[in-house]
Formats: sequence, C-alpha cells, structure tokens
Amino acid sequence: MLAIILSGVALTLGIAGLSSQASASTTKTAFSNIKADATFEYNQYTKVTAYHAKSTKQSAYIWNDTHTKKLSNLKSHPTYTWFQTATATKGNAKWIQVSNESQTIKGWIWSGYLKKGYNTQGYQVISKRFGPCYGEGFYHVTSSQKNAYLWDWSHTKKRVNLKHYLNQSLLRSHTVVMQHNGQKGTYYYTTVKTAKGDVSGYVSASLVEKGYSTYYAGVTARDPLTFATTANYLDYIKQSKYQKLTQEIMALFPNTPVDLGLSQIAAYTYGAKTIEDGDSDLDPLDQSGYTDIVPFKSVVAYLYNHRTASNATKIAGVKKLLAAAGYPAAKRAKLTDYKLGIYNINNISIDNNGEGKTAWYSLAIGKTN
Repeated sequence: MLAIILSGVALTLGIAGLSSQASASTTKTAFSNIKADATFEYNQYTKVTAYHAKSTKQSAYIWNDTHTKKLSNLKSHPTYTWFQTATATKGNAKWIQVSNESQTIKGWIWSGYLKKGYNTQGYQVISKRFGPCYGEGFYHVTSSQKNAYLWDWSHTKKRVNLKHYLNQSLLRSHTVVMQHNGQKGTYYYTTVKTAKGDVSGYVSASLVEKGYSTYYAGVTARDPLTFATTANYLDYIKQSKYQKLTQEIMALFPNTPVDLGLSQIAAYTYGAKTIEDGDSDLDPLDQSGYTDIVPFKSVVAYLYNHRTASNATKIAGVKKLLAAAGYPAAKRAKLTDYKLGIYNINNISIDNNGEGKTAWYSLAIGKTN
C-alpha cells in the first residue's frame, strides 16, 4: 500500500514537472533568431547601438513580445533616442528590441522605421558613469539668486529649483553627459527633500559645488564630521535656530575658542547620544593633535538625562556641575590656552529619525599640540 501511494506521488510530481517544463519552453513570442544586446543595460555607452525615428510624422509602433499590443508610437516621442537591447526576425523582416533612456518604454519595432545614431533633437544622454569618481560625494548650490533646476532624464521637465534648497547637501548618485545642439554638458543625478517628499533628477554640474552645504539656516542637525573647518562649524552654530543651547554653553567659556577637531572628539569619544535603529555605539576618534583633554562627563550625563527640560533648567544644572568639577565661572574665564569641544543635538526630530527625537550632548576642553 505504501509503495502504491509513493508511486502516485511520484506520478503526480512527474506530471507537474513536465507541465512546468512545457510552460517554460513554450514562452510565447512572435520573433525568431533573437540575439540579446546588453550594452545599454550595462551602461556601455561607447558600445551601444543608438537609433532615432526616420520620420517624426509617420506612425511607427513599438510592440510587445507577441506582437499583439502596441506599446508606444515613435511619433509621440520625437526627441527620443532608442537603444538596442536585442535583434530578431519576423518572417523575412528584421526587428529590433529598443528601450528609451529611462527604460520606461521597451519593445519591438520594425528596423525600417529606425535610423542609426542619436537623435539630433532635444537633450540626449550619451554617457552614464557610476563608481567613486562619478557616483559619490556631496554637492551644494551656492546662490539663492541663480536658478539651478533639477531636470528629468529628457531635460524637458523642471522638477524643482534647487536655489530654494540652499541648506541641503546633495548626494551624487551618478554622472551623465548630455548632448544638445552639438554641445556636451555634465549633469549629476541627485535627490532633494521637499515638503511633498523626495524629488530626484539631473542638475548641471556647473551649478553646484563640491562639499556639504554651508548654508545652515533651517538645518535641524548636521553630523560633526561633515564640517570642513572650525569657521564652517561656527557658522552652523550661529545660523541654526536649533543651536541655542550650544550658544549658551559656549558663553560659559568666554575666552575658550571652539575647535572643530576637539568638538568631533568630544561628540564621538565622550558624547551621549540617542541610539536609533541601525546605529551602533559611538566610535571613539583619534585624539592626535590634542593634549590635556578634560571631558565633562557629569555635564554630558546630566544634559542627556534631562533632555526634555528647558534650556534654562539645563544651563542652571550645567553651571552647578562645572563648579562641582572645579571649574567655576572665575576659572572658566581664565582658560585662554584651552580649546572648547562642544556638540549638541538638543532633543529634536531630525530627517533621518522617524521614530522620535534625537539627543546628542558633548562637552570638553583641551589643548592643541
């Protein structure tokens, strides 16, 4: 009886397997002798075969694999360049599978409707490159007076004007070269945060500068490692409305100038921070270049434990703890040969934390070598 049952199972599985194989081997297509071309898919623009419509007035349809549905009409896209992704035959005719640059339209078209080469109308992407030299790094817009549009891939739709987002640092995803009227221009693909959500597109490389934005008004928080100089960091503290507590603590050390390097060390080595999903504990930084560092651990712990308190309450507590640590106002006023390391996120909601508020406090003094 067991053998019979097993045989039945085997027979059932065998039939199912044959059915699956038959289905896979009879995938419907109206085309023969199909030869794939992956140069466009792999962004090999020096090897791609590009086409454009012979006529912008004549209907020339792109079809699905079974030649039963019209997917698009070349006449509706007079400025598009079409990239070859495969070749085939249908009867005695040569057909080409093509895709537009954004890969939103892909299908088969009779080769007689096409002419080799990039379209001479509109903007054409003739190069796309990724990797460290072309797809990394932050950039920013420097002028609120000059338009800096973020365009779609065809350079026909303005998605947003970046001059209204001076305080954002734009991460470059990749780089393209666009050709227009015989002239070539370099564009970066990036994303900007707007009130309606993230918006992505291409901006001319000539309209942005490398590095993080140095316009800090409206910025909720910036990681201390993203500042290039102490002057940049001080501008941030001065311009951001969320840095009032930092300004008040700085005033407690009237003759001790803020130092970016020491502030980074204070934040990462001695700071107290809300741990968010995906975060790990803070990694201590190398302290080369600094000596006699005095971290005010009791102050940092107090600020973090009282992160929901008012600034007035926090400052009162900080004064008491500094005095208890041997640094009353009179002594603090004499710390002219020291530098101040300070970095705070004062219990606020920031863009990359959707689960609540972030608090990060740090304070230290030290000398430079």
